[in-house]
Amino acid sequence: MRARRRALVQRGRGRVLDLGGADAHRSLWASTPGVDSVTVLDGAGDTRLADLAAGAERFDTVVSVFQLAGADRLDASLAHLRSLLAAGGELLFLEPARLVGLAGRVQRAVAPPLGALTGWRLDRDVPMALRDSGLSVTSIRRHRVPTLQWWLRQLVEGRAHHRLVPGAGGEAAPAPADG
Repeated sequence: MRARRRALVQRGRGRVLDLGGADAHRSLWASTPGVDSVTVLDGAGDTRLADLAAGAERFDTVVSVFQLAGADRLDASLAHLRSLLAAGGELLFLEPARLVGLAGRVQRAVAPPLGALTGWRLDRDVPMALRDSGLSVTSIRRHRVPTLQWWLRQLVEGRAHHRLVPGAGGEAAPAPADG
């Protein structure tokens, strides 16, 4: 898990927003070339996220490691993150994967009590939620992690950008209207 996080950090650039929830993550960013500044929040539910989104803040890289799976209101958190992402910026994520088949049915059955215990909704389809929020997932990989916690054995890692408007010379699509 630490190796996956370090790999994400190495892809960061410019102004970085880390949803990681720990100031200890600053040391990871300190040695990353191309990173100008880092803002660390205490998860996707941190009240400062809405404050940053209401201002003129923009970040070149937004990083979420297990934070979107724990967001109380994922749609609102993703709307804030989309507005904070600079044109040409990217959101890097590493989240629990939604399982399919019998394992997926079991995962969905245990998700509510497990969520009450851990704070994570492990049955979320984070890549689909990113797409629904107006972002394009442009890279995605699944990882199997050796752990006794079967619900964390599959992780999904990827990157998302603002949607591009076809024929508009690479311009980002406007944010979808809320309503």
